[in-house]
Amino acid sequence: MVQCKAKSKRSGIQCRNHAVSEKSVCRIHGAFAGPKTPEGIARIKQANTTHGKYTKEAFAEKRSFQKMLKNHKKALNQMDT
Repeated sequence: MVQCKAKSKRSGIQCRNHAVSEKSVCRIHGAFAGPKTPEGIARIKQANTTHGKYTKEAFAEKRSFQKMLKNHKKALNQMDT
């Protein structure tokens, strides 16, 4: 395995990690910058959404529930006065 060629700015010591295959630096120093194509980006988005908590649909459902709750609270306050 080839050693990463990145060096520290402060001490000048070379990184001790192994370089990614066919690259001169390790994963920490920029060997992989992420997907570039729309297909690759879509694949990563799909892979990272394992629970569905942060999807657009989940946010929309949460917003509509909050609006409904706010309207009900207003109605209850108006009934009390």
